[in-house]
Amino acid sequence: MPRLSGYITVVAVGKLRESHWKLAQEDYCKRLRRYTTFALHEVKDVVGRGTPDRAAKQKEGEALLKAAKSASRKIALTASGRQMSSPRLAEYLQRQVQLYGRIAFLIGGPLGLSEDVLAECDEQFSLSPLTFPHEMARVILLEQLYRACTILNGEKYHK
Repeated sequence: MPRLSGYITVVAVGKLRESHWKLAQEDYCKRLRRYTTFALHEVKDVVGRGTPDRAAKQKEGEALLKAAKSASRKIALTASGRQMSSPRLAEYLQRQVQLYGRIAFLIGGPLGLSEDVLAECDEQFSLSPLTFPHEMARVILLEQLYRACTILNGEKYHK
């Protein structure tokens, strides 16, 4: 099975707390590592810890950017970002890894991403016009990255 050359990182705010999300995350991370060098970094969430929302979002943004500093290409997950089909995502992913080597997808917490993060990112990507809880968005992104890898390898997972 050919591997994607390069590195894919997902950087997300907070740890998943519910066991079903954690299990799904672990499963997709394990699957992704068969296809590429992959890492998941969780940064500390600040929301709801006595810090005003704006300051919390800013702090989380700083942590996201710090965790993604080695990436040559940063892609923010936003509601208004670019949408694409799974086969198109596979092509996109392959091209990004070929062109930039190290790419990172950044996922905010319940408050979303700070303006600094959006300004620092090279592109914005949307999973859907629907709104998802950030835990679900993380698992959906991981599944779609895995699906993209199976598409690139001509495997049966994608239908």
